Amino acid sequence: MHRPRYLSAALIFGVLWTLNSFADSPKTIEWTDLMPEEDLRLLESMPTVDHGDLSDEELAEDPANQSLRPQDRDLAGEVENAIAQAMGDTASEGGRTWEDALVSTNTRPEFDNTDIRLPGFIVPLEFDDEMNIREFFLVPYYGACIHVPPPPPNQIIFVSYPEGFQLDALYTPFWVSGTLKLERTENDMALSVYAMDAAEIVEYTE
Repeated sequence: MHRPRYLSAALIFGVLWTLNSFADSPKTIEWTDLMPEEDLRLLESMPTVDHGDLSDEELAEDPANQSLRPQDRDLAGEVENAIAQAMGDTASEGGRTWEDALVSTNTRPEFDNTDIRLPGFIVPLEFDDEMNIREFFLVPYYGACIHVPPPPPNQIIFVSYPEGFQLDALYTPFWVSGTLKLERTENDMALSVYAMDAAEIVEYTE
């Protein structure tokens, strides 16, 4: 007579445990989530880059082809392409332009002290004698800050990982999970306005 009650209690416990697990898990976000809406609107007005002028070698090195963002989104492919071509342009009078968005330090305050999960590429900054990386920039596409100009500061995350990890190849993407903070970091490579204390770093899978 009492067995169904015990089963119901076990079922309820299981449901609550599952809900708590989801609540504790980091929120998976996209890189564009870190941009304020105004920056996104400005970038949507960015002129389209003509890929027809690129050689096969240049096309292979094009950041848009190395991005972890969905390829069918217009914004995703054009942000990285325009960085290298527009950094020398001057902004027009009368307010911010899409060139301003490419160097924007504006952030999304609601992400401060939030546990997130984000895919990206590693730009090593600090490592020990055994080549264990302890600090790095996380960026949305391969080659950023090294082979091509850096993304906007609000598209770079300074990551601290005291445990350290080894990186076999710069072109290997990773899922990085941890607590995101609004924090400015600047060095010879780039400027970032987000930082993260990483809890987990695993090789990227879809």
